Amino acid sequence: MHLTPKEFPLMATLIKEPGVVQTRDDLLNEIWGYDFDGQTNTVDVYIRALRNKLGKYRDSIRTVRGIGYVLGDEQ
Repeated sequence: MHLTPKEFPLMATLIKEPGVVQTRDDLLNEIWGYDFDGQTNTVDVYIRALRNKLGKYRDSIRTVRGIGYVLGDEQ
């Protein structure tokens, strides 16, 4: 699967700690850096792109409403 320069580290971060909820702010800081001036919905856009690329496995990335995202089941 081809991932963009931002999708790859985003997916890697989720894979690194499956079952652990990653907040939007933490993902922004990890992937885009502390000086990023964008909004937290930037993460939502990239998560949507990842889900589309995952096809039938798209539900592997779950939304934790009001918090962020988790790969697999949250702990």
